[in-house]
Order: sequence, then structure tokens, then C-alpha cells
Amino acid sequence: MPLRHALQVFAAVALVGAAVPSALAAPPDRPARAAFEQVDDVPQPFRLSTARPNPFAASSRLELTIDEPTTLTVAMYDALGRRVALLHEGHTRPGTYTLRIDAGDLPPGLYIVRAQDGRGATATRSVALVR
Repeated sequence: MPLRHALQVFAAVALVGAAVPSALAAPPDRPARAAFEQVDDVPQPFRLSTARPNPFAASSRLELTIDEPTTLTVAMYDALGRRVALLHEGHTRPGTYTLRIDAGDLPPGLYIVRAQDGRGATATRSVALVR
């Protein structure tokens, strides 16, 4: 690998806070948690909003909209694709939901929030955790 490319990769890794891969880091004492509450019962097309605030230090919120009753799984993954938190799993009625992520002791870095319904529709959003 040319030196210039190696330095660019190192700078990108340092920028997102993933200098120590999660596999080498100690597991968090307090894992991420989520609050999932319905804020509207009007059916709308399946979608996941961007996180606010993003980047975040302690907690962030996303809105999830579902158009029909479905089984729903919402999980958070680290930059290496490992699931670090199951934010919601179960049968969900149509409407709009607020999903609040509490980072717990997760290390800083880039994470992916992925929502998948029972029909196979998937929505993903990236969130950056800073400390």
C-alpha cells in the first residue's frame, strides 16, 4: 500500500473515532439502549428519518414511519457490521414512532441504524457517536 493511501486510511479511521476496532476494545459496561414510542397513528410510507442530533454525544432521535401492521426489527451496527444493540423487535402498528438511542458506554465511532419490516423493506441511517 502506498504511503499516501495508508495515511489517508489512517486519517479517515481517526476521524470517525474507530482507531481501536471494537473486537479489540473491552465490551461496554452499559450497552446502548433505546426508547420506542408511537407519536402518530396515521399510516404513511415506510421510512426512517435522519438522526438528530448527528453527530451525538449521549443520545439521538430518529423517526420511523410504518404504513401497515408489520413485524419490525431495528438494530444498530458498528463500522465492522457487528450488531451492537437491538433497539426494537416485535409486531408494530401503522403510524410514526420516535426512536431515541442512548449510547451508553459504546466507543466513539460511526454506527448504522437499520430498520427492517416483515415484508423485507429496509431503511438505514448512519449516526456518529462522539465523546
